[in-house]
Amino acid sequence: MSRVGVEALLTSGRTLKQGRAMELGKLGPEYLKEVGICEMDKVTLEALGIDEGDTVRVETIHGSVVVMSKIDRRADPGVVFIPCGPYANAVTGSDTEATGMPNFKGVSAQLFAAKGENVPDVKELLKQMVEGT
Repeated sequence: MSRVGVEALLTSGRTLKQGRAMELGKLGPEYLKEVGICEMDKVTLEALGIDEGDTVRVETIHGSVVVMSKIDRRADPGVVFIPCGPYANAVTGSDTEATGMPNFKGVSAQLFAAKGENVPDVKELLKQMVEGT
């Protein structure tokens, strides 16, 4: 794993593709394909020295997760997006600050190239989160 990181603001939200895949089952490959990703602009991808489809490690004060990189041509440099789901939950806090909803927007993150690392499937990720590994 590379320790040359790129600072970014992480945001999350619902997507149409995520919703469709969720209907097929949250443990299936379709859901993993739609939520186990980190969308970013081309400049951020190049700063990491990776190609679209390579794995990237997203780290925040709340945790870290390995996901697949994906270019979003509409994204601003330094702003990345992970669709709502277990991968976003691994790196966003659970504190709701009495609102009933955690903050899924503007979380400070570091991105690292993770070539050779695999995106865990949902079962593996949940096991890692529970066991703290």
